[in-house]
Amino acid sequence: MANIILDYDGTIHDCAKIYVPAFYVGYKYLTDSGLAPLHDYSYEEVSSYLGYSVKAMWERFMPELAEEYQNRCGKIISDEMMGMIERGESVLYDGAENALAQLKSAGHTLIFLSNCMHDYMDAHRKAHGLDRFYSGYYCTEDYGFRSKPEIFTEIRKKYEGEFIIVGDRFLDLETAFEHSLKSIGCLYGYCEKGELDSATVTVDRVADIPAVVEGIVQ
Repeated sequence: MANIILDYDGTIHDCAKIYVPAFYVGYKYLTDSGLAPLHDYSYEEVSSYLGYSVKAMWERFMPELAEEYQNRCGKIISDEMMGMIERGESVLYDGAENALAQLKSAGHTLIFLSNCMHDYMDAHRKAHGLDRFYSGYYCTEDYGFRSKPEIFTEIRKKYEGEFIIVGDRFLDLETAFEHSLKSIGCLYGYCEKGELDSATVTVDRVADIPAVVEGIVQ
């Protein structure tokens, strides 16, 4: 049996459905305040920020914006997303719950690892009943927004045995590469072309993950 470390947004949760509309609300605050020029961001452009920590997202999006305004806009986006989660508007990928159930019933230990805020993680635990599946939860906010490879050094102290990394961005594969772990790249998520080429195996659907795990686990 293995310890399966699963990214959440873009791997289990179809997060663009709540992130993109929340981003537009936050961006309107910036333009209304004269802090950003008007720009018609596409769904794909906004989705490209998914998978990054809050800090890394701002470094890619508007690094020149003062931290005070980054924080204000970030809170607007976060509040919008939290409201949508509470209203039942967040959606897991088709087949995600069944895939998690299959992995757990096969005896694997499922571990949540995400570049997210603690409150966001807890909201999803409640909204989707994730405690049915996961044995451990790790979010970057709880570790001072350290990278996933760094947080993994803490995870491996708690769990014995083999680890397999599952995710949709190169940030997930970095953990596998730096620690010589097997990995499953999720092509249905928010990766760019070629981003997951170094994965041990790739999948086109979340439903494919359990079978692939059984094929690569030692």
